[in-house]
Amino acid sequence: MSENPIVTKFKESGWEIAMSDLETLNLAEQMKALNALIIHHRWELKDLQAIVKLSSIAEEKINGSDDEEAMSGFKAICFNRAAFFWRGWGDDDVEITPEAEKEAAPYAMKNLELAIQLKKPDIAVSRAEWAVGAFAWAAGDNSEAAKRFDRAAELAVGEEDDKEMKMDRAYAMAARGEDPNALLAELDAAEEGGFFADQVRSAMKVYG
Repeated sequence: MSENPIVTKFKESGWEIAMSDLETLNLAEQMKALNALIIHHRWELKDLQAIVKLSSIAEEKINGSDDEEAMSGFKAICFNRAAFFWRGWGDDDVEITPEAEKEAAPYAMKNLELAIQLKKPDIAVSRAEWAVGAFAWAAGDNSEAAKRFDRAAELAVGEEDDKEMKMDRAYAMAARGEDPNALLAELDAAEEGGFFADQVRSAMKVYG
């Protein structure tokens, strides 16, 4: 997959030139470019403050727009703005404070609202419900978290040989204080299922 031209411009010429070139694009392309920059700053530069700045730029630009393609791009930004600040991944390459995590939570809800508004497929709504549940768990609202994870599981039935559904069910069990180890063992036994099981284990270490 080729690199977004605005990311290339940023790497070659810096922030100001990249932002200048961004203004020449239509709104939908701007959202794609900003999301690509967010991903670049997370995984390559590990700069969380730049992610906050970029998502704010996107929020200002999308305000009042009814362009569905642009809104879809902004939805992706909202998911990443939330996900990159969730401590439950157990990432050790960046430091996420509980305060920064709390500030990211509204973007998980906005992602869900846009998934419903734009009539995204069930699996996209499932992942959006999961994200809202993830931040509810982080905030200590275990009941709300379990409800969201259960809803995510319902919407994920039939996807990825049910691995994602089982992962969501395991999250729900963990949020309710139940033991998800039998379900995690099922995932471990499935091809590439450990990827899903380990996400739950990482979050349990952070949130109990």
